[in-house]
Amino acid sequence: MSWKKAFFVYVIALAVAAMVNIEKVSVWVDDHLADGPAPGLARQVRLARNLWRESGLGPASRSLDCALAPYFDETYKNSLACRDEPNTEAEILALKNRLDPNQPVLKPDIPVDTGDLLAALAPPKPPLAAEDASLPSVQPQTAAAPHADQAGPSLGQAKLTGPRKLLVVGDSLAIGLSLSLRRSMAEFENVQLIEEGKVSSGLANPKYYDWGKALRVFLDKYKPDVVVIMMGANDAKYININEKPRPPGSTNKTWPEVFSMRVEDFLGALQERGIRNYWIGLPIMGDPSYAKQAEVMNDIVKTECGRFATSRFLDTWSLLTDAQGNYSTFLPNDKGVKIKVRANDKVHFTVAGGDILAQSFLTSLAKEMELRPKTPDTSHASSLRAP
Repeated sequence: MSWKKAFFVYVIALAVAAMVNIEKVSVWVDDHLADGPAPGLARQVRLARNLWRESGLGPASRSLDCALAPYFDETYKNSLACRDEPNTEAEILALKNRLDPNQPVLKPDIPVDTGDLLAALAPPKPPLAAEDASLPSVQPQTAAAPHADQAGPSLGQAKLTGPRKLLVVGDSLAIGLSLSLRRSMAEFENVQLIEEGKVSSGLANPKYYDWGKALRVFLDKYKPDVVVIMMGANDAKYININEKPRPPGSTNKTWPEVFSMRVEDFLGALQERGIRNYWIGLPIMGDPSYAKQAEVMNDIVKTECGRFATSRFLDTWSLLTDAQGNYSTFLPNDKGVKIKVRANDKVHFTVAGGDILAQSFLTSLAKEMELRPKTPDTSHASSLRAP
């Protein structure tokens, strides 16, 4: 009987330890099992994580985790649970909705001004009647030629029409961006968002995750019309900004040269299939030395994107900076209240920061694609159709 009691105590202790560390357990399970042998188990772990977050012990555990994070260099996995406590009833409700496992759309932490975006998406006004002589005539405007360092003319010839698939790929930054895009894409007709981000991945370590092969698999599987790329948080740290290039023909390459070749191969796969793609550049980083490495990597990616007619590089460096252009964890919203836009690791961004990046991407996308916002009539069309 004693061994049964000991086993029972051991199981309870193991369960308590797993729940206390459920944030880290969830990350590990998603990283190792979600895309492989046990996707069902990964879903159950995420459900347990959400239930823990809503429990009474969840906030206390998160506070303890955040308090201990500085002693572990505030690494990404140790600060996942760190977030500001809501102050108002609206913020509490928004947080509860975000943690609802049945809620497919995250609620924004910061209001996103979509006025300019919706204006860009509005259908053109019909031409004035010729017989109305009291009104001035309107001459059609010609589209401006693309900038030299942007993609070639094939992107500006015509907007895509019909159903579209947007594939989001990259590292944990892409996963964060897709959370905001998930809500934004739900506002448009005939747009399907496909999320294939991989935590801790990049172009630096193909043995861990080979993006060159994975991308081609995803293109065959989903056949997307547009691919959104955001990665580099794990690649920039390998860049030595003081390293000198190797002599021409040398078999030994610097990491920037290797990274450039891998970006070329990555974008080449998209060019071969004529798939439009947008590489979202890294935003400003909190650590000065790492920020310099990220800038070098952004320059490499921008140069490579300029070589392919189907590629665009979107500069996000200044989107999450303060008025002086410096790194800032908090930015004011439309009411002047400071909202947290960056995570404690000074690399990743919060949902509010992701909303800002997503809005910038959608504004660029709207210039080249015909996105139609949903209307009350179309959103309820299914209920009006005959059986």
